[in-house]
Amino acid sequence: MEDAIEIMQDNITEDLVRKLKSVLKDKPKALSILKRYWRDKIAIIWTTENVHRAANELKLALTEKEAMTVLETLHRQHNPQLGLRWEDLTGHIEAYVLGRKLTQREVEQFVKNDRLTIQR
Repeated sequence: MEDAIEIMQDNITEDLVRKLKSVLKDKPKALSILKRYWRDKIAIIWTTENVHRAANELKLALTEKEAMTVLETLHRQHNPQLGLRWEDLTGHIEAYVLGRKLTQREVEQFVKNDRLTIQR
């Protein structure tokens, strides 16, 4: 059975191939090349969805642009020896007073149904 890292890497690889599909002629060959590429590597990926989830935990909603700015800023400022932690996301959002407050209904949807609120 594949371990979690292999499954994650396969999911990332398949997502990359899906995004490149229009320019790829041989999808199975592309998958094979990318899987060989990932054979001796791992990648830890942070997404704007992670940022929105961190904001919602703080009862805040961010725009997609704000979420991307958080990722870019933390990427530039992080300490490679420590990596990036969840607390870095929430701390940055709090420190820069980003987003708007969630309504009570939005908080309930997040807590009960794991539904993210993203400010438009």
